[in-house]
Amino acid sequence: MNKFFSIIFAVVFAICIYGAYSPAQASAAGLGSVNMSEVIANYPDMQTTNAAVDLARQKAQNEFNEKSASLDDKGKKDLFDKLNQQVTEQQNKLFQPIRDNISKAVDATAKEKGLDAVLDSSVVFYGTVDVTQDVIAKLKA
Repeated sequence: MNKFFSIIFAVVFAICIYGAYSPAQASAAGLGSVNMSEVIANYPDMQTTNAAVDLARQKAQNEFNEKSASLDDKGKKDLFDKLNQQVTEQQNKLFQPIRDNISKAVDATAKEKGLDAVLDSSVVFYGTVDVTQDVIAKLKA
């Protein structure tokens, strides 16, 4: 994950070094941005998925509470680690289709708009074409 952020930082840094882009120049250069927080918040099945993750966490917490009373500290840590891993795996399983759908929507929007790259708006200060609403519309379609 740190490598990903390093790459994003390097791209943003290179853009800043190259010069200040206006949205028209960004479009000509093929740069777009998307507010991923807004896209995720507006994803159609996000509430259902979050509820499923919360339920998995609650079940793990209940199981830990039931079983940990009779365990020593090492046993509690092992149980906690095991349950935490199970919840993390279930969370990844539930969110992977969402990540895939968002990625496909961003790719499709970039192609439609003739953009070479779309960056998360959290790492872009200015100078890109904002495609957030286009991506949200694709996901809701």
